Amino acid sequence: MRALVGLIRTIEAGLRIAAALCLMGMFVLVVVQVALRYTPGAVPVFTEEVARYAMIWMALLATAVAVREGSHIRIDLLPAVLHALAPPLGRALEFVLDTIALGVFLVLFWQGLDMVQFAAAQRSEGLRISLAWPYAAVPIAFAFASLFALARLIVRDRLT
Repeated sequence: MRALVGLIRTIEAGLRIAAALCLMGMFVLVVVQVALRYTPGAVPVFTEEVARYAMIWMALLATAVAVREGSHIRIDLLPAVLHALAPPLGRALEFVLDTIALGVFLVLFWQGLDMVQFAAAQRSEGLRISLAWPYAAVPIAFAFASLFALARLIVRDRLT
């Protein structure tokens, strides 16, 4: 179990670093783009496009980290009330909710693979790269979200 917890923490740290690098890159590109608007010459087309792709990757990788922390979107009122009144029922509901979340993440992962396959033949307007690269954020992020949701089901209290 300790090896699994250590692996999950390492993956989470890597995702945090990757998301932070995307945020930093997006910030630099947007500042450069704004600064270049006040100088003679054209603003490079790639700055807006790369900043957009960095934002997508950042948001989706951060989504996976939120799943690991249990801070993804969900309603906590009923589980909190059940934990206060009947702790075993509260834990059972938490398990059911995490199982449903895992199912949703697996569906999003699978659909993300289809999206990447569909987008592979298309090219971006500015960089002329395959749109599979920006679209790959969806299956990658939800694969990690699925891993984290599964780990929450298996390890429960040891991940925090």
